[in-house]
Parts: sequence; C-alpha cells; structure tokens
Amino acid sequence: MSGFRVGNTEAPRGARVDGHYDSVELVDGTRVQVPLILINGQHDGPTVFIGGGIHGDEVNGVRTVIDAAQAIDPATLHGRILAVPVQNPIAYRARYRLITLNQLDQQNTHRCFPGNPDGDMSDRICHTILEDLIGASGCAFAIDCHTGSTGSRYPSLVFVSTQGPEDAARKSVDAAMVFGADIVVKAGGTAGVYALQSMLHMVAVQRGLPAIGCELGTALPAEERYSTIGTNGVLNVLAQLDMIPARPVPPKPVVIEKIFEVRVDRAGIADYLIKPGQPVTQGQPLARLIDIFGKVVAEPVSPVTGHVVTRTDWGSLNEGDRICRIGTA
Repeated sequence: MSGFRVGNTEAPRGARVDGHYDSVELVDGTRVQVPLILINGQHDGPTVFIGGGIHGDEVNGVRTVIDAAQAIDPATLHGRILAVPVQNPIAYRARYRLITLNQLDQQNTHRCFPGNPDGDMSDRICHTILEDLIGASGCAFAIDCHTGSTGSRYPSLVFVSTQGPEDAARKSVDAAMVFGADIVVKAGGTAGVYALQSMLHMVAVQRGLPAIGCELGTALPAEERYSTIGTNGVLNVLAQLDMIPARPVPPKPVVIEKIFEVRVDRAGIADYLIKPGQPVTQGQPLARLIDIFGKVVAEPVSPVTGHVVTRTDWGSLNEGDRICRIGTA
C-alpha cells in the first residue's frame, strides 16, 4: 500500500491530506466540492468510508466525522480512511435537510441510492458517493453518520441491514453491536424507515459491502454529547476491524427489529410523558395533547411494549402527525 488517491487528492503512506472532490455543476458554472479527509495508515489494512451530512441539517453527524478523523493517528493506523464530513454540501450550506435549488427535484438524498449518473441532482450525488468515492477507493466498510431530522429527536442509535450476503450482513451487525449506541435497529424488512431499499446501508450490504448508519440526537444544534458518542462509536468499529488499538467494550445495546409509528388523532400542543430511548409498555400514555383553549383533548398511548426509537419535538401537532416511533425486538 503506497499513495492513497481520490480524485486530485493524494495522501502518502503514514499521512493525512485534506482536499475536495468535484461533484455536480451549478448554474453559475461552478462545481459543488465535496470535502475529503484521506488518512493513509503506515501499516496495511482495509479502507473504511466515514460519511456525514447527507442531510444538510445534521450537524452532529458532520462533527462526528471531523472528530473521528482528528483522533486517528496515521503513524499507527492499519489501513486507510476516506472521511467525507459533508456528503451534501448544497443542503449543508442552507442548513436544510433537502436540496432546494430545484423545486421539481427536492429529493431526500439519503433515499436515492445507488444513485444514477443520468438522474437529478440527488441521484448524481449518490452515484458519486457510492461509485466514485466508496467503490473506486476499494472501501471494505462504510459508516454513515446522521441525526434525527428537524423536529425529531433520537437516542444514540445504530441502524444496520440484515438483507444481503451472509458475511456482509454479519460483519455489519457485529460492528453495530460494538458501536456503543443505546439502540441497534436491525433492518430486515420490518424496521420501517430503516428498511428502505434506497438507503446507503441497505444498498451497500446487498452488494456485499458491510455498512452501518447511526442517529445522534436532533438536527441543527451542535450537541457535543451526541457527537462524542458518535466519535467513540466510529473508533470502536475501527478497533474491531484491527485498524487502531483495542478499546473498552461498550455496554450491550437494546436490539430492535420492528418499528411502529404512533400518530395522533387530535391536534394540540404536546406535553410529552416519554423520552427518546426509554422503555414503554403497551397502553402507557405518551403525551397529553392540549387544545388552543387549554383543554386536554387526547392522551395517545403506546400500541406495544418496547422502546422509544424517536420522538417528534415540534411541540404542536396536527391531526395525523407522528408523535413517536416505538421499536420492539
């Protein structure tokens, strides 16, 4: 293993080099530049992709990638790191979840994999990430860092596909279990949003590439507590892959395999009775809904016994809005 080159950026053995990779062209003639951190270890080993910011409002995921890269010493690293703190620079500049440059193509970029070089902007960005970066670099593992969307709060959570070649799925689950998150969601078809076939972790494992994703708190605020959990989680996975020295074994997470959406039948301001990550029992009240005149109009309850996977934190809810997701084993 000698030089590690991605586009016009190259890191010699035992060094870190920062650069950019040209992505889609904008109407003013400029190219969107995807930031790259290349860490080429002094010793041989696998290549790992660490990405954040596929949604532009997910600051904790971006900070996780930055801090994890800072913590890696090229002199002792076995293998190579391709870190992309912001996979979607257009949305990140706007502090917005989606790309808003074209009202006809406001896609959720995280749900556009494997992408399409002839598709819309989100399709082309996903194609660049999966083919030009992850694929062309020979990555043997992928870690994708997220937060909840704006108005949604998560505990620390890892989502992992169990659909695909057995070896890739097993390695993915093994990494998820040592990450150090409160909850691990096994996306095997009943895990709701995390089992969508157009997400990076699902596409990667189907192709035989082990991969995990993580959720870290909520969007927009920079929450050091959650980015620290994410940073330690990334390093835990690298240690399991024998790329960096061994680290303490984290506590076992709660494992979720099925997710239930809980929506409200009345509108109002929510006085929440639950927190993200906590256990709940079937029939347990989740919140009180207060109408515009101060009357308690509803107390939605959990449909199952499980754990709170995410809680909607808008405060005010319309009829039909999701109040939370509950996960079960």
